[in-house]
Amino acid sequence: MGVASDGRSPVKTAMLAILRGYKRFFSPTLPASCRFVPSCADYAAVFRLETGIDEPVDSVLARGERALADERTEAARYGRRVWETVMPGQAPPTDDRALLRALFARLAEARDQEVAPYLAFWRGLVPRLEAFVREHHIATIPDPRTLNVTTAPAFMAGQSVGGVFAAGPYAPDATTFLFVPVPSATADSAGRARFFSDFNRPFTMMIAAHELMPGHYLQSKTAARSGHPIRAIFADPVYVEGWGTFSERVMLDAGWGGPLEWLAHYKKQLENAARLVVDIRVHTRNMTRDEMVRFVRDDALQGEQLAANMWIRTLTTAPQITTYHLGDRQLRALLAAARGREGAGFTIGRFMDRMMSLGSAPISLYRELIVGQ
Repeated sequence: MGVASDGRSPVKTAMLAILRGYKRFFSPTLPASCRFVPSCADYAAVFRLETGIDEPVDSVLARGERALADERTEAARYGRRVWETVMPGQAPPTDDRALLRALFARLAEARDQEVAPYLAFWRGLVPRLEAFVREHHIATIPDPRTLNVTTAPAFMAGQSVGGVFAAGPYAPDATTFLFVPVPSATADSAGRARFFSDFNRPFTMMIAAHELMPGHYLQSKTAARSGHPIRAIFADPVYVEGWGTFSERVMLDAGWGGPLEWLAHYKKQLENAARLVVDIRVHTRNMTRDEMVRFVRDDALQGEQLAANMWIRTLTTAPQITTYHLGDRQLRALLAAARGREGAGFTIGRFMDRMMSLGSAPISLYRELIVGQ
């Protein structure tokens, strides 16, 4: 290894140049008074860095607000079609929000009461998911299965968060962990009931597709084997969370679940659109916690627990919570373009495999690959 004129190795010199570039980017956007990066005046700069979207955040916000209204209308339209199946013998409310609240309350009834059966249900979904993906030729699943489903560690408990922790590109066949969210050990009976109402079985059926197959587990394991280790380690966030959300719809379209699972999906779509709106409003429009809770409850039709969690996440992980909605919309548009381009020759399996072939790359690269634009 050579030595630069200042006595440093070329690698060290290159690393210092990279760090100076980060300093130049962040210095004007992070005044010393800032506690959180997205709370600074230049939220827009952080948003562009995280999402790769150059559109003004006010424009993104307006699109998100329209999307939330559209999702609510679509969910209500579906809810009216399945009302008699889900709520037999009851008259449907004429108001869309009242209708959806009643249907979402019905979802909450299909729940476990304790962690042990809840975890057993999660674990039982793994072979069912794998068999379904293979049988319906939705995507290629690498062998062997290296998945351990267990409860989230104590520091995650009570936050209603979990997720997939992949093995990575240097040991792609090492164990991937799925940490499923659980109520806090100190939660009272009411708190536990709220948790299991939100994390009911139809919701778990839907979110398992997001987290496992063809979602994060399958995508991350494929990425780890793709020959692009940097992409596997530094994944594009819009692609990653968009992929998980998009995978839910792909599975539902193929027959994974029935009316309750579809309703759980619509409820989650409302939450995702609300995340986008809340994140931008909190950091650019001074939205307060009380205002956010009312908005999430009244406009996105979510419970108090999810509203509280959304507040924590927008303070600590913004603008990451915008990526679910943003990525899903981009991927659904790309799917429609691919169907139009390929016509009768289109297959979902080929599309999904190609959409994982570049690793965790920006969706714009996949658009070039699949539709040449």
